[in-house]
Amino acid sequence: MRGLTIGILAGAALLAAAAGATPAPAEGRPQVVATYFHRTLRCQTCLQIEALARYDVTGVMASDVESGRLVWRSVDFEVEDDASNRERFGLDGPSLVITLEDGGKVLRWVRLDRVWEFSTDVAAFDEYVLGALEEYLTAASEIVPSRNSSQ
Repeated sequence: MRGLTIGILAGAALLAAAAGATPAPAEGRPQVVATYFHRTLRCQTCLQIEALARYDVTGVMASDVESGRLVWRSVDFEVEDDASNRERFGLDGPSLVITLEDGGKVLRWVRLDRVWEFSTDVAAFDEYVLGALEEYLTAASEIVPSRNSSQ
């Protein structure tokens, strides 16, 4: 049953990615961006990690996504010429990165390397990812919004 659930989540992640389901950023407000960087060819574990992370962001944290405080992205770092992100975030393989951004600038970030360790333990995965998202959303709420974006 668990394998079926993971398969369904992975399929949903692929469909949502194909549909470009990324909401527009909130204008003039700090926001948290969860980005899953992946390769073009992906194994079942990569798909599972993306599906679980996408669900945590767009399902569990849906109200934050709808308000524009939280954004989900899935990026194929082999297709998109993304050398700056590979360097900045130390990407050498598929990774989930959480950033706190204001006015188009990354203020802080964390690469959640333990998603691989927790990929078969959904409860631990959720606790790890949701904990990081909550921490970053709290930090975002403490920032005075950028004035540059309203000019």
